[in-house]
Amino acid sequence: MINFKYKKLISSLIEFISYHVFPFIFIFTHSLTNYTINWFLAIMIAMVALYKEYIRSLKPNIYFNGLYSVIYLILILLSFRSLNTNVVILVFIQLMLLFLTKFITDKYELVQTLIESFIIPSFMSIAIAYTYMHFISFNFVVPLLLVNIAAILIDYFGGAKTDYAQLVTLIILTLVLFLLGYVSALTSITIVAFVVVSILLKKFKKFSTSNLFYRLIGNLLLLI
Repeated sequence: MINFKYKKLISSLIEFISYHVFPFIFIFTHSLTNYTINWFLAIMIAMVALYKEYIRSLKPNIYFNGLYSVIYLILILLSFRSLNTNVVILVFIQLMLLFLTKFITDKYELVQTLIESFIIPSFMSIAIAYTYMHFISFNFVVPLLLVNIAAILIDYFGGAKTDYAQLVTLIILTLVLFLLGYVSALTSITIVAFVVVSILLKKFKKFSTSNLFYRLIGNLLLLI
């Protein structure tokens, strides 16, 4: 139980870091470094990561969720002057979505996966980027979304024909986005190589890890 607790806490920390990796890569590579850390945003994002990876595994009841929401709303009020209203709303919605996943049945597992592994990571990173850059561009959003989609594809790859069809679709989508100028040639090659290598390792070497680590690895690869 103790090991489980620490593993979940470490996962929460990695989740928190994963939201920041690509935004800060983008900021530094585009020399947009004239900013100060917004600690209110950092705490709110940490609370989402902690709830997602650790607290939710303890099966909190409605009263705990209510108290957690109140603390979150207090932070929002305190951050009113330093954070954009849209950013605050966006981050708060992610916490509400986490609360809602409790009521999603196994029948709609795909919906839960999209919320946990695509919507929340993507919009958290977008909120961070907008806070520090004060704008959002397609050149930021598109690679971010591709990496999060790729992580889900790798995580759920089982070798079925539909899985291969999804892989081909992702490759075609990446090519189209490159031709439209939304991603660079190097980014396109990196994302496709990341997916193919990860799937080959999973299929032939029986090596696989969690969606969280695939997202983190994918975002780190964008450093290239």
